[in-house]
Amino acid sequence: MERFFCKKFFIIICGICATTGALGAKSPKDPITITDSAIINSWGFGGNYTQSVAGKFMHNDLLNQRKGACGTDEGAGVAIIARQIWEHGGYFCTTQIQSANAGGKSWIEFYKNTDNLYKCETICMPGWTGVQCKTRSTGCDDTTDYTNNLDDVINNYKTLLKSDGCETGIITTEVDVFRHVTNSENTHSNAHVLGVLERKTHGVKVGIIQINANRKNNHNSYIADVYSDGLTRMLCANGYVANSNQTDCIPGPSCATEQDKLNNLCSGFSNYNSSEHSFKYNSAQGCYYFRCQNGKGFKSEIDKTCVECDGGVLAYVDENGYCKKCVKGKYFTNSDKTSCNRDTQAYNQTEMRYGVGGESSPINAQCWLKTDNTEYKECIQSQLNK
Repeated sequence: MERFFCKKFFIIICGICATTGALGAKSPKDPITITDSAIINSWGFGGNYTQSVAGKFMHNDLLNQRKGACGTDEGAGVAIIARQIWEHGGYFCTTQIQSANAGGKSWIEFYKNTDNLYKCETICMPGWTGVQCKTRSTGCDDTTDYTNNLDDVINNYKTLLKSDGCETGIITTEVDVFRHVTNSENTHSNAHVLGVLERKTHGVKVGIIQINANRKNNHNSYIADVYSDGLTRMLCANGYVANSNQTDCIPGPSCATEQDKLNNLCSGFSNYNSSEHSFKYNSAQGCYYFRCQNGKGFKSEIDKTCVECDGGVLAYVDENGYCKKCVKGKYFTNSDKTSCNRDTQAYNQTEMRYGVGGESSPINAQCWLKTDNTEYKECIQSQLNK
């Protein structure tokens, strides 16, 4: 009877193991799903994730494999993801991403290396810096090298994979994701993370990545594929900005030498002369252009030589750097004299002596005493916007 009881008990235990995978089996853990609309909109989440980034985000050899931290039944890969995602940047770390399974369920888990071998960096969008990338960028951090400060997860993936226990180093509940699906139809799970696709000296190319994981049975799950929606952007070291085609980070105004600026001139600009030109930065195009100094304008659209503009008091330099002349009856609309769209104002003799408002003007300006043309004009018009 005792032997029969033991045998029956053993069969029950085996049944439990077959159902749950193991006594005390793992259970699904959820990452942090971002709900802040400012963050979601900032990164453009919501695309169609169909473009494979295998070999860029995660090595091809780690897809459809079964080896991970839990032996040979939960496939895993390593990649650089933002464990924390903010509106203008993130905290990027090498992370093990694992297809977990137990009890007929499947989900995605995230691991850190318990020996702190994985490298991490806060990296921001151009123009931002500081804690959680909340500070407007100033200064120049030209010593940063992300090819060294971050792990090479593509060429060194074998040394970065961890295999020291199912519950050791698990950080799933600490990782930000845009979306995740756990146990969909019991065989599929996925997560949308912010991942690094390419490391450069002064920046990284990032995009939102959909990680797909599949489960064949209760003891066989794996990372199936990794997809992007094709939308990528450059995050840059402090003082650096993305170039015009979003492939690298170049020195911004606070970092750039004159040669840096010459190497990144906007289309249509050449023959820079430091004695007559001044550099300006086009943030929309990620390039440098120049304008004439001392109120001069370009000679023509094909000749950037600087000349005095014809037209006397009606002459001005437009926003593109070319000489223009106001027609009679118009006057300049701003102190930079880049346009002249407003009609001239007629003044009577008293206003021309004391300004708009005449002798009763609160400032009693006595404009007629002004000897400088600009000061006289400003005195006459001083009450127009009161």
